[in-house]
Amino acid sequence: MPITLNTLLEQRSLKLSLVVEGAAGAIDTPISWVHSSESADPTPYLEGGELLLLTGLLMPETEPDERFRRYVARLADIGIRGIGFGVGVHHADIPEWLVRQCEMSDMPLFSVPLEISFIAITKAISRGVADSKQQGFARLYRNQQQLMRSVHTLDPVSTIISRTAELIGGWAALLNPAGAVVESSHRFLPIEISALGDTLTFSTLGEAKFVAMRGYDIAVFHIVSPAGQTLGYLVAGYRGEKGTLDHPLVAQAAALLSLAISSSADANRALGRLRSAMVRQCLEGGAEMVRPYASDLWDGMPAEPLAVLRVTGEQEALEAAQRLFEPFRKSLAKNMNPAVFGMIEGDFWAVVSQSNAGEWMASLLRDSRVVIGQSSGCIWRDLPRARHEAYQAASEAMTSGEQSLRYGQSEGGGSLENMVEPSKMRAFADLKLAPISALEFNLSVGPHGENTRSSGRKTSADGSGAGMTLHAVDVLRTWLRCRGRAEEVARTLGLHRHTVTKYMARISKALSVDLADPQTVAELWYACRFTRFGGTASGRGGK
Repeated sequence: MPITLNTLLEQRSLKLSLVVEGAAGAIDTPISWVHSSESADPTPYLEGGELLLLTGLLMPETEPDERFRRYVARLADIGIRGIGFGVGVHHADIPEWLVRQCEMSDMPLFSVPLEISFIAITKAISRGVADSKQQGFARLYRNQQQLMRSVHTLDPVSTIISRTAELIGGWAALLNPAGAVVESSHRFLPIEISALGDTLTFSTLGEAKFVAMRGYDIAVFHIVSPAGQTLGYLVAGYRGEKGTLDHPLVAQAAALLSLAISSSADANRALGRLRSAMVRQCLEGGAEMVRPYASDLWDGMPAEPLAVLRVTGEQEALEAAQRLFEPFRKSLAKNMNPAVFGMIEGDFWAVVSQSNAGEWMASLLRDSRVVIGQSSGCIWRDLPRARHEAYQAASEAMTSGEQSLRYGQSEGGGSLENMVEPSKMRAFADLKLAPISALEFNLSVGPHGENTRSSGRKTSADGSGAGMTLHAVDVLRTWLRCRGRAEEVARTLGLHRHTVTKYMARISKALSVDLADPQTVAELWYACRFTRFGGTASGRGGK
């Protein structure tokens, strides 16, 4: 506990008497040292924060002369903690003009009786300052021990940030080299990190900067690896004047973060792989096998009924989504039921309580770079079905241009075309129909019907029937549209039904498929809808 004037007044052995209390709280302000001086202007020998002792050797009894007209005002400007006047040496009482000046300047003034030597007060203050330093060292040591223990937690970086804020009585945040917040002690920080500006620009590795902003004393430490690589920045703040923040403690935290960030990279990758394997096990119906490890991996499992979320997008956006779910930092996970989450095949998957799914979705959708699919409600043993629904919902959202979609929410939710990306469907179609991509039928030979010129086929330049051809894909598309009825195909294409049968036999042989198989017919139907092969505009899209 720091030594104050109030502490001295409470020591009965010193027999000090308070004459002027000064400003509110002035007698409880810590004293840095004590100084004795009879000079008319002792300010050149003071730094501020001291207690001044004097006997008034040069002071007039009644009114101050020119030398002492601003005596107390000069001492107040430099910031001393109070004036102690030894009575009975040169003055029987404290001069009235000195009392008035102390009252006007809100300067504490106390009397020292003749039997109390100034050296006794000096010793008392010296012991108090020494005790205060020892207590400060002991407190710093205890705080450093707590920070050191943070290194051995499952997520040391997040724990160091939270513990630092707790020990300094303020807030702390870790920024990446680009200046974006990656860990913070509070969900909302009292200042805008972007307002720090040039404070995040360092010319020397491991440098520290100190600023005051919006009533906070803020320290910014440059965090570098042992190899000299920039790992990020530690920003910490405490409400108060500049210099009130515990800078040594923040410096210790910055040093620990340098080691923790470097050493935790491998551990984080291992934790991520374990979470991925476990969340895959849950989504495949093995939640009971995962439950014993859930507390260590995700801080528990959510309560039924559940909802499955599939989050797709850029890698940076998925990493940001994962940090939002991280249970070891002060984020939404602290205020909601736990969530089971992990990366699977390039997508971020999460199993949450259905009652909280809306809040999770709202938080995730703040990032426009992600697309989210949500399943309907389910229980743990029904997760395979929910996983399928979330996958389909996210796929349909991507193809429809929506940022999020709940399974069964939109019209046509069961359409294959809304589930699969058009580029993938076109690739499938071209690959499926590649064997007949160059196959054309010459219509200049063989019996044909009356609609020979009306079906969009290629003809010779002079308009004669010589060299007239029909693409195999167009024949297949018409056959599928007519549901395999040869007579209807023949009428549509202006061909004889025996010619249609012969063409379809050649197409079936080229594709190596059985046209009587329903699955094959379905695949060919979608292939004809999306393929770039074929010549008739009327057949495109099956419309």
